[in-house]
Amino acid sequence: MDASLDHFGVLQIEPTDVCNLSCSMCAPHHDGWEQIHGVPKGRMDLDVYRGIVQGLADEDCRFDHVIFQWLGDPSLHPQLEDMVGLAAEHLGARVGYLRVDTNAIVLTPARMDRLLDLAERWPQVPLLLVFTIDAVTPETYLRVKGQDALLRVRRNVRHLLRRRAQRGVAVNVELQFVLQEGNAHEAGAFIQYWSDFLECQGGSAGHTDIMIKRLSVGAGGPGQLEADELYERTVRSQGIRAEVREHIEVKVWEARPWESTASTDGARQPCPGLWMTPVIRHDGHLMMCCADLGGDLDLGSLEESSFRELWEGPVALQRRVDHIQGRFEGVCADCGGINWYTTTDEVIEDTLRRAAK
Repeated sequence: MDASLDHFGVLQIEPTDVCNLSCSMCAPHHDGWEQIHGVPKGRMDLDVYRGIVQGLADEDCRFDHVIFQWLGDPSLHPQLEDMVGLAAEHLGARVGYLRVDTNAIVLTPARMDRLLDLAERWPQVPLLLVFTIDAVTPETYLRVKGQDALLRVRRNVRHLLRRRAQRGVAVNVELQFVLQEGNAHEAGAFIQYWSDFLECQGGSAGHTDIMIKRLSVGAGGPGQLEADELYERTVRSQGIRAEVREHIEVKVWEARPWESTASTDGARQPCPGLWMTPVIRHDGHLMMCCADLGGDLDLGSLEESSFRELWEGPVALQRRVDHIQGRFEGVCADCGGINWYTTTDEVIEDTLRRAAK
């Protein structure tokens, strides 16, 4: 995706930074950080969220899509479904689609039905549910996720897929396998398991894809190259390829996710995260980048200022100019640089024009 001047990229909203897993790939929860963003862990207040969403609508803020998730599992917010519904109501005409990323452990069949209800009520706003499962056997799930919950996850996800087909509700689903040292041997089996299930019971309502995803290590830091090489070696040795079948689409992540390990030449490029990845933290603060775990790129509270005031304000502008001029300071100095979006010449020129005013 290229940074565009007609929308603000991909908005992430963090319902909570609490998680019920301790995945080996996720340092904050695996290592038990007491704080993740430099603020106490918590859940977004629904009234605060309602005000933020209304503010985005009032300012006609447009996004490629909205993701409900950052550094926790959004399903642990008891009002997640209400949050998705409010976004559909107020932002539906301003976003390409809404997306929820979850491990599905506590998304019971009843809650899955509520998500289908929302999609049925707002058919003009596509809904994508991304279930990060990462294993085929309970032993592997326990190894990489830290909990013995695979059978519960399967029950919940299979219910959603069956009910989607029965009701004919066009909810899109991605079944995700983040390939890493502890589960690489099961990547091909993961595709086969869910392909077989969908062929038998999944029906044709909505689009379903199976994503074999690259692992991100420390924002492209030490260990990222090894993770990339494991991914490429595994995909090649197991014969995994991108393909469209009758009932599913298999996706592989062709490009390396971080500039630090991608095949790039020359000086480091301005990171598109500063233009394309606004994040609203669970306390209502607007952050500039999804890779900023510590919360260094905090622009301020959306209860006190509007999105446009912060995202187009002097602090954000200066940080972008710093990148354009080759200054990577603070959290950006040690980051590998996002490689899944592109900062275009048009965007750079527009930023410099704004700075010159």
